[in-house]
Amino acid sequence: MEALKVSKNSQTPLGRVLMSIGELSERDLDAAITVQQLIRQGAISNEFGIKAINVCVKAKIPLDTAFERLGWTPPEVIGEHNAGELGELLVASGLLDRSILEQAIWQSKENNLPLGRCLVLNRALTSTLLQSALTAQVLIRDGKITLEQAVQSLKNVSKKQQSLEQSLFDTGAFRPVGRENIKFGDLLTQAGIVTEGDKISAIEIGLAENQKIGEVLVQSGMIPANVVDESLRLQEMVNEGKMSGLQAADILRQAHARGVSIEAVMEERTSRQEEVEKVNTVLELLMQSGVLTGDDFNRAQNLGRQLNVSIAEVILTKEMVNKKLITAAIQGQGLVAEGMLQQHQCATAIKMCARTGLELHQVLKDLPPEPAPGPGSSGPDSVEDRTKKGGGFLGGLWSKVTKKD
Repeated sequence: MEALKVSKNSQTPLGRVLMSIGELSERDLDAAITVQQLIRQGAISNEFGIKAINVCVKAKIPLDTAFERLGWTPPEVIGEHNAGELGELLVASGLLDRSILEQAIWQSKENNLPLGRCLVLNRALTSTLLQSALTAQVLIRDGKITLEQAVQSLKNVSKKQQSLEQSLFDTGAFRPVGRENIKFGDLLTQAGIVTEGDKISAIEIGLAENQKIGEVLVQSGMIPANVVDESLRLQEMVNEGKMSGLQAADILRQAHARGVSIEAVMEERTSRQEEVEKVNTVLELLMQSGVLTGDDFNRAQNLGRQLNVSIAEVILTKEMVNKKLITAAIQGQGLVAEGMLQQHQCATAIKMCARTGLELHQVLKDLPPEPAPGPGSSGPDSVEDRTKKGGGFLGGLWSKVTKKD
């Protein structure tokens, strides 16, 4: 990351910066560039390329010798423009005529714009097809599919109007992993941090310059380096099945907008979820005490269905019940579960909390032993009067109970 910053500020290629600070030798850098070209050609897989570089660097031998040790003979000529590159891939897939490609290449050089952006601006290609072609390029580069599989799949994308993933599956080049996955660039666009156009341009530039999309976005100043790190961590969580892509995008969006870490947002979400679960357990008690009316419950239920969230989530978000009363209900529910309080006594105590503004332990000290009177009672024997007079039978019992915050 330090080298990326220096590279951006000095307009020096990343590899040269790494050489200047002693992290790479020139031979190591040349070997890495050669391997990347072979991967982009589809001549070797990403995994084999990494293995070859390891042998070359650790043994301090030429790359060709490393290939020989691994039992592979490289081609005599590594072309600068190969069939795995975007333009050739589009032509081979029948998505683009070569004459249109040549014109777009000229416009790309003249206007200093990525080739794909020029093709979309000229309406020679839709942004959806461009995205599919770039994704296929990445898969070829990483050794996950062959050039032939990419070409056939892109033909199906255009002909059958289906996604690249489905086309790869139909051709036998792709097998589902059994859980949701999200691409790095898609996570950033769903979080609203970069636009779809910027993402596609970054992918194309990254392929042309052998850089990851995150590095391109950082160097261009579109996102800070810490957003890349946090996005990668969220992407990993999605791929491991720990959260959905929508949840990851929401966490990243909040963290970026508020200038806080994703850990802070996730801790808030965990705390919120725990709060929602607690409210769910005391819904009946809240209604029995009258602090949650039937109309409010029905309104929360309808909103919950529309937003696909629980009733408790709506009650908390809309603040239909005072949080102090929710806390009192949770505490009272615990006493009921322990057999220290009857359900109707707990409901009466919560009603008293709502009327007087007192906390649960204050009300329980003077709660009368007999069942609570009717809702309209306000005579001399009402709960309020008895509370003022004192002498509730739970006073002594409550003194033995540890007060809960």
